[in-house]
Amino acid sequence: MKRVVSKRQAFTLVELLVVIAIIGILVGLLLPAVQAAREAARRMQCSNNLKQIALAALNYESANKRFPSRQQGRGGIAGTPGGPSGDRMRLSGFATMLPYIEQTALYNNIQSNPNTNPWSGWYRDNGGQLSFLQCPSDPGAGQGADPNGRAARGTHSYAMCAGDEYARSAWWEDSERSNFNISVNRPKIVSRGIFGRHNYAKIGSISDGLSNTLAFSERRVPTSTVGKGMVYWTAGAVDQYIPLTCRTEWGGAQYYDVSKRFNADTQSGYRWADGAAFFHAFTTILPPNTAVCLLGISDRWQATGGHYGPGIWTPSSEHTGGVQVANADGSVHFISDGIDTGNLGIVAPAHTNNSPSPFGVWGQLGTKSGGEVQTYDFN
Repeated sequence: MKRVVSKRQAFTLVELLVVIAIIGILVGLLLPAVQAAREAARRMQCSNNLKQIALAALNYESANKRFPSRQQGRGGIAGTPGGPSGDRMRLSGFATMLPYIEQTALYNNIQSNPNTNPWSGWYRDNGGQLSFLQCPSDPGAGQGADPNGRAARGTHSYAMCAGDEYARSAWWEDSERSNFNISVNRPKIVSRGIFGRHNYAKIGSISDGLSNTLAFSERRVPTSTVGKGMVYWTAGAVDQYIPLTCRTEWGGAQYYDVSKRFNADTQSGYRWADGAAFFHAFTTILPPNTAVCLLGISDRWQATGGHYGPGIWTPSSEHTGGVQVANADGSVHFISDGIDTGNLGIVAPAHTNNSPSPFGVWGQLGTKSGGEVQTYDFN
């Protein structure tokens, strides 16, 4: 009997193309979901970092009966009779909180080297990229150099609340960097927010309530000379400057004029131990993810500008639609880019002013004793 052998038919070209098309469609559908899941995980880690920092501040307060200062340390100027320059009152509050965030050894090492300024390579070598200061969603976290080509001294994605004023790191009336008699006395700079210089706020001074007052926020590490997080310099006397001047320089994704970017020194986000407002403050004036502006007659430290000068230090992040913040009670929330900012056409209040914020709900959240009624729904 003759056997009949059936031949197996191969795929036709059309069938193969159909299968490839189906696989492509499935990959296209799954990829955004995978990316969204990864971002959700990064955002959760970022939130956990903020929680950890806020709890460290509360533990510091429990031990010392007051919150840490954003910047503190020794005064003094190199080459003057007063001795070594110390850290020029620029040591960050993050360094102060190290024992409360399981970094006691690093804290003790810093205390053993009091004349090491916080912008030196020593802090990069002895602190490196501290994990709790790096938001996984931040593309600048861990970078070795800033957009100006300056070597990083350790990046950081978070900042401390200075409120709704033009926060500064030195007196703009007197140059502390060249006046030893001022510097050695370590003068205090208070702020309408919780954190200033040698200003250790007590819980009782936060009369607006811990749950209504911001303490920490994201502040993205800039990676482009005109992109998000980059500091932009705009001239103007601080007692006359209006925030809209800064706001209108931002095109939604970058600044309009690259020539005004701050390039005189290290860019923000690249000195984890330097507590200057330029690096470690955030203000509640302009809405999140807009312009960051250094103010004053010059962008150079010789004219009390640069890292010493006042500014609008706007929070920013890579999370869609806003930034994450931590309140003084340790709770972490998300603030929308569309939050009410009130009247941006008037000069920001001075640090000595205790009146309600003119900058809407956003300004109210930043002040510790403005007496405003909290209306923002954190849910």
